[in-house]
Amino acid sequence: MEQEEQWLYFLRSNFFDLDHEAQRLAYEAYRHLVYRDIFFLTRSHELTEDVVQESFYKVVAKAPQLKSTMHLKAWIVKVARNHAYDLFKKNKKYRHLREPQVVIDLEVPSFHPTVAEQVEDQIRNEILHEALNELSPEYRQALFKYYIEEKPYKEIAQELGKTEQALAQTMVRARKKLYRYFSKRWVDADE
Repeated sequence: MEQEEQWLYFLRSNFFDLDHEAQRLAYEAYRHLVYRDIFFLTRSHELTEDVVQESFYKVVAKAPQLKSTMHLKAWIVKVARNHAYDLFKKNKKYRHLREPQVVIDLEVPSFHPTVAEQVEDQIRNEILHEALNELSPEYRQALFKYYIEEKPYKEIAQELGKTEQALAQTMVRARKKLYRYFSKRWVDADE
């Protein structure tokens, strides 16, 4: 396990029993994990900070009750995103902005990605988009509805006129093809 991910396991115990420094480090690591995703949704530093703080409290309250830590990181990000979506639903005045903005955060400079990490992220995203374009429209649509629109299988199956079992099989095949295309291009990019 990477050292920076060890803070995740602080959340499995009673967070309020930790010393102040451990709580601060856990919060900063949590903030680093979710900030960019939430800012991408809100396009507002102030609203992002609110979502991060409020969702952190939810995570601290619910994490000790989780049965498994297998997908803890994904669960944490999902909680933060869902909290942002809840705010959008509650407050119709918040809208997504179309112009890209640069995220600048002076509070926690140690968590900013390096130029090399940014370049690698950009290359990875470009390769992922290329790999997605290699998929059939059926596979692309299924993956998009599940991962981007975050719809459940039942709803996607109804929209696509399939059974849930047929959709599950489509998703397995789509993921395998995407993985194959992406892996091939990623290896080619490294060479």
